[in-house]
Amino acid sequence: MKTFIQTIDNKIEPLRSISTNLASPLLDLGIRLYMAEIFFNSGLLKFQKLLNEGWEEFIVPFQDYHPIPGVSADLAAPMATAGELGLSVLLAFGLFGRFAAAGLLIMTATIQYLVPAEYGIQNPQHYFWMFLFAVILFKGAGKFSIDHLLLKWLKK
Repeated sequence: MKTFIQTIDNKIEPLRSISTNLASPLLDLGIRLYMAEIFFNSGLLKFQKLLNEGWEEFIVPFQDYHPIPGVSADLAAPMATAGELGLSVLLAFGLFGRFAAAGLLIMTATIQYLVPAEYGIQNPQHYFWMFLFAVILFKGAGKFSIDHLLLKWLKK
């Protein structure tokens, strides 16, 4: 019985190797790019609103539509925009990937749990996003990332 199990194990070893060395890093990259695109586009829309309509219109959503408890709209609007743009770029490149994932996870959790439900911006999809950010937070940015290259360079 032991030799049968060893034979099966030897036969699936190439699949395990492909999964570890290629499929898993591609999945990590896919998660990073998927989440980065969502938040970059959101930040870009906010930034374009600032450029096209001015400061007063830029902060209106944070005053009227989804205020963040305990944070003024004058502070929340630029922080959210900078966070969405900056952290999503870091996430896409896998540079300080865990930091970027943590920041975007906190932003998503804030929207989901701290903004009052009557503002209607809570979304069941946020739970999926938080799960994906947690994967990056716990595993790291993956093999196809600047973090991985930096770590290899530092270990030399």
